[in-house]
Amino acid sequence: MKDNLVSKLDLIQARVEFIPDDWKLLQVGKSLTIKNNFRKPISQEIRSTIQGEYPYYGPTKIQDYISEYEQDGTYALIGEDGDHFLKYSTMAQTQYISGKCTVNNHAHILESTKICDSKWFYNYFNNRDITNFLSRQGAGRFKLNKATLEKLPMLVPPLPEQRKIAQILSIWDKAINTTESLIANSQQQKKFLIQQLLTGKKRFTEFKDEWKKVLVSDVCEIGRGRVISKQEIESNAGIYPVYSSQTLNNGVMGSINTYDFEGDYVTWTTDGVNAGTVFYRKGKFNCTNVCGTLKPITKFLDTKYLALALSQISYKYVSHTLANPKLMNGVMGTVSFMLPSIIEQQKIASVLTAADQETDTLQQKLAYLKQEKKALMQQLLTGKRRVKVDNETEAA
Repeated sequence: MKDNLVSKLDLIQARVEFIPDDWKLLQVGKSLTIKNNFRKPISQEIRSTIQGEYPYYGPTKIQDYISEYEQDGTYALIGEDGDHFLKYSTMAQTQYISGKCTVNNHAHILESTKICDSKWFYNYFNNRDITNFLSRQGAGRFKLNKATLEKLPMLVPPLPEQRKIAQILSIWDKAINTTESLIANSQQQKKFLIQQLLTGKKRFTEFKDEWKKVLVSDVCEIGRGRVISKQEIESNAGIYPVYSSQTLNNGVMGSINTYDFEGDYVTWTTDGVNAGTVFYRKGKFNCTNVCGTLKPITKFLDTKYLALALSQISYKYVSHTLANPKLMNGVMGTVSFMLPSIIEQQKIASVLTAADQETDTLQQKLAYLKQEKKALMQQLLTGKRRVKVDNETEAA
C-alpha cells in the first residue's frame, strides 16, 4: 500500500470491498503511534501489595486496581495474544482507555496522530476478523506481534468524519451501558427480594400465619424423563419441546409430536455440571432422562413457588463425591423447604415473576441495541453510509 496505491489483493487481504471517496487504506503503523514502551508487566503477587485506585489493563479487560500508574492519557488497546481473536464477533478485541493507568505486556498501546484517532482504531477493530494476519501459538491461540500490528490495514476517513462517527457510536454505547446497569440493578433487586420473601424475613402485611417446614417427598410426586435420542427428534419432529440438561437456559434440545408431561411441573437436572438447576415448566412437554420432575400432590402448594424455593436450596444437596455431580430423585425427596399459606405463596411467586419479566424486557432491549449498533457499525466503518460533518466536529 505504498503511497496508498491499493491493489485488488490489498482489498481482499484487508477484507474491504471498496475505498470510499476521501478515505484511505493505510497500515496501522503509518496511521497511529504504537507506545509499547509504556507497558509494564506486574505480577499478581506484587499487585496484591500495591492495591489502589488506578486500573491495570490486560489484553481484553481491567485485571486489577493498583496504587501507581505508568501513563496518563487516552489510548486504544489491542491484545497481543489470546483466544479473543477467535471470538471477535462476540468478544471485543479492543479497549478504549483514558486517564491514569498501567497496561501490561500482553496489550499493544496506540496513540492518536494528526491522521487517525485512537478511538477510530478502537471502533474499527473492536469486532473485526484479523485472523488471516496473525501467527498461531498452538491450537486455538493466535499472536499479534508489533511488526504485524504495524502492517495491519484499515480504512481511514478524514479526521472530522472519524470523530463524527465516534460520536454517533458513543450514543449507542451509552444506551447499551445504561441498559446493562438497569439489568444489573434489576437482578440485584430480585436477589434481595428472594432473600427476604422466601425466608419469611419480609412478609406482606395481610399474612400472619406460621410457615411450615416440609419435605419434597411429602408434597410432590417425583418422576423422571426418559431417553430421547437425536434420531427420535429428527424422525418425530413436532411442536412439543424436549428439555435436557444441555439446554438449561429455557432452550430445548428439539421438539417432537408427542408429549410425556402436561400441566405445571418443576424440573431439575439430575447429573452433570448443572446438576440441581431448577426450572418451572408449564404446558405439554418432554424431558430427557437427565431431568427429574416434580408435581405437587396437594392443593396447598403452588408450583411456581416450589420452583423458586428449590432454586435457592437444591444446589446444597448435589453430591460431588464422583466426577459427575448428581442430584438424584431419592435425594431430591429429602430436600426440605419452608411453606407459607397457598395465598402467600402465590403472592410471593407473583412478585418474583414480575421481577423476572422486568429483567427479560431489559435483556431483550439490550439485545436489540447491540444488534442495531452492530449493523450501524458495518455501515459507518466501511463508508457504505456516510455522515455529514458539521463545523463543531471539524474543530474538535
